[in-house]
Amino acid sequence: MKNIKIWMLVLLVSFSSACTKDFDSINKNPNAPEEVPLTNVLASGITQGVRRTHGASMNMTYAGLWAQHYAKIQYIDEDWYEYRPDALTTHWDAMYSGPLADLQDIINRAPNPSNMRAAAMTMKAYYFAIMTDMWGEIPYTEALDPERTFTPKYDSQEAVYAGVIEQLKDAAAMFDPAGDDLGAGDLIYGGDATKWKKFANSVRARLLNRAKGKVPAYATELQTLLSSPANLISSNAENAKMGYKDATPTGSNPIYNDKYGNGRNDHCVSKTLVDLMLGGNDPRLVVYADTNNAGIYVGQPNGTTEPNPFSAVSQIGTAFRDDPTNPSYLFTYAEVLFIKAEANNEKQAYLDAISASCDQFGVSADAAFLAAADAAYGSNAAKALGTHKWLALFGDGCEAFTEFRRTGYPSEVVEVPLSAYPGQGVPRRFPYPTSETGNNKANLEAAIQSQSIDGSGLFGNKMWWAN
Repeated sequence: MKNIKIWMLVLLVSFSSACTKDFDSINKNPNAPEEVPLTNVLASGITQGVRRTHGASMNMTYAGLWAQHYAKIQYIDEDWYEYRPDALTTHWDAMYSGPLADLQDIINRAPNPSNMRAAAMTMKAYYFAIMTDMWGEIPYTEALDPERTFTPKYDSQEAVYAGVIEQLKDAAAMFDPAGDDLGAGDLIYGGDATKWKKFANSVRARLLNRAKGKVPAYATELQTLLSSPANLISSNAENAKMGYKDATPTGSNPIYNDKYGNGRNDHCVSKTLVDLMLGGNDPRLVVYADTNNAGIYVGQPNGTTEPNPFSAVSQIGTAFRDDPTNPSYLFTYAEVLFIKAEANNEKQAYLDAISASCDQFGVSADAAFLAAADAAYGSNAAKALGTHKWLALFGDGCEAFTEFRRTGYPSEVVEVPLSAYPGQGVPRRFPYPTSETGNNKANLEAAIQSQSIDGSGLFGNKMWWAN
């Protein structure tokens, strides 16, 4: 019996050895590579981020709503500034764990230098700029590196701006038309490194212009950029935009999908927007909005007791709400011209910006419209420029909300009548996510204290760059 047990043990060991000898090679799936190709990661980083920053929630229900491009016609709590903490927590968490993590993965793996690395650096800077503009202080220098810390410190807006401006400068210098191909993952420029370089420089110009009053060196750097217009987006053909291919949930514009895929129709255009455009005979109104059932343009007042019936107010224009392939614009030629107009006090650049915006949306800026814009500039240049820039940013709620908070224009954007926080004005920021209370409490509380944020999470110190 003892001998039988010994032989059984020998057989068992031999069998086990035979089973595990080629275990690693046998269990590798050739169709599931361990490292995802960088072009696929780039596609994910672009798609996830743009669909979120330009989608129905972060764009329309919060930033664009508080900028009063839109108004709500059902589930109108956010129009009273009564936000849903879970929604804003999702936006914060998803940006860090989704597109920002993807782009950091590319930066970690792509050759240095390479166009792939430069594109990832550009998009990472673009997203971080939006996040600090929405929330204020955010984890930046210690973020996206779990080997370093799971509780990253919050950096000041000044530090985040310095970091992303430098990253955009480095990325622009790295793009090489003769360099590596970005592949199918480049959903913005189809692999055109020259246009990517212009995009990186243009985003840098945006941030330099926004913060030039706080850091004098930024004004000088901005003038250097503007002195070489060929290095910036210089026509509507070079606009940075992400297109959509079909009416499927993942292939369509997220605003279209909100209505047709999710069955939601919570938003229309605001009275603030419609009244300003009607008052100026703005030709873009036919694109931004539809007429109501009486065939006229009527915007919904923000923050009222009861919204008007759907049929009584103007819905968001067909091009935005009913076209699954309508692109999301990240940066436009019009914005470059508005930046130039502001930085150089140049009226012609302002008028050219208005014309470029009209062209972008397929309408013409006629002589009478431009003459009215010219007169408005002569009366109050800052107000005219700020208002027309806000109008041109329709569809990009985050940027419109930021520009309003920076300039104070349009001055018609004011606290809503039934604000949940009467007397506080329009919200100054997005509230921090509830997830940080459990995951990064000490750093979160330090950031709240340093910015004097009140219990609502919406009010406190102005953003660092605000006038």
